[in-house]
Formats: sequence, structure tokens, C-alpha cells
Amino acid sequence: MINRPIATVILIVSALILFLEISIFVSVLPSKLPELGDYKKQVNSTLSDKEFVEQLISQNIAYKTRIDEIESKLADQELLLGYMSARLNMSLAVETNPFRRISKEDIRVYNDRVIIYVNKAFTACFSDSKSMYPFINEEVYALEVPPEDASKLNIGDVIGYDSKTFNTTIIHRIIEIGEDEGGWFAITKGDNNPVLDPDKVRFEDVKGVLVGLIY
Repeated sequence: MINRPIATVILIVSALILFLEISIFVSVLPSKLPELGDYKKQVNSTLSDKEFVEQLISQNIAYKTRIDEIESKLADQELLLGYMSARLNMSLAVETNPFRRISKEDIRVYNDRVIIYVNKAFTACFSDSKSMYPFINEEVYALEVPPEDASKLNIGDVIGYDSKTFNTTIIHRIIEIGEDEGGWFAITKGDNNPVLDPDKVRFEDVKGVLVGLIY
């Protein structure tokens, strides 16, 4: 919000710019803008009318430049926030919808054991980073299987992949799948993280896709 003195200045200067464009700057100014003298007294200015107006114009240009800079930054921030919001909303929509990979018939439950029939399964454990809370915590054991090819991976799947940025294996959820000049890629995010993972995950980086959790 612009306060009253600044608003008054802007109105005065806008009128003066119009007068300058039609070449009646000083001669017409006193008759057209009788409030200028009053405003000079209000701000205790000892400048001549011409010097005072030039100062107002200079100040107005500076204010306008600063306002344009702020509006530009706000517009950029709104675009960024809109992009992040769309991505986060997308991730929220898929967080509870991983792709089913083990059928009911592949699970056998007995009094003394449970048998799950799945090829090439391996276990994984987690750090205390809390990036996948509350879905996964550090006390959970996971079962993963290596995907046969990229077409077997879906939005919503939780994958383990080698991160080039963090130089470690990360287990996060796929929230977007795409193609670029490098081929297939996935965008991932920890369910509890406010931002996306920095890496585009390539298929060769994927070590496994989550098929079960043991709490």
C-alpha cells in the first residue's frame, strides 16, 4: 500500500509529465497545479518550482523502477510457487497408490512362517532421515525387486536408486515419468520432504522397486 504523501507526489508528477509533453512546463504549471506551492510548504522545500518538479520526477522514476523490480520478483516467485505446488499436489495424489506387484496367490501364511513367492527379492533398511515418514521409518525392513525394464515402473512406485547428487542409495516415490534427450527418467520425492529430489533418475540408476514393508 502507498501512503498519502507518495500518492500525492505520483499524481502531481504524472500531471507534470503530461504538461512537459505539450511544451507548457513552467508557464502553465502554477495555474494548472495550485497545490504545488502548498505541497512545497508542506515538505519545507526551498527549491524553485522547476527544481522541485525535476526532483519529484527523479524520485518518481526511482519509485517506479523499484516497484517494477519488486513486481518482477513477485511474479517470478508466484511462477515458482505455482510450479512447486503443482508438483507437490501431484505427489500427494499418488503417495498412497503404489503399483501392485505381488498377487494374493503368491502369499502363503502358516502358523510358523510366511512365504512370499517373488523372484530376485532383496531386503533394504532405512536411515533416520525421516524423508518417507510416516510411510517408512528407520525401524522398517523393506523388500525390493529389480524392475525388468522402465515400462514396469509407474507413478506411485517407491524405488531405490543411486543418487549422483548425494552419492548414496535413496528410497523415494516416483511422482513423474518422462522422456528427454537422455531417454526415460523419473522425478522422485520423499513423502515427508517439502521439495523434489534434485536428480532425474535414469533407469540404470534404479536398483529396486518396493514390494513390501515389514514393521
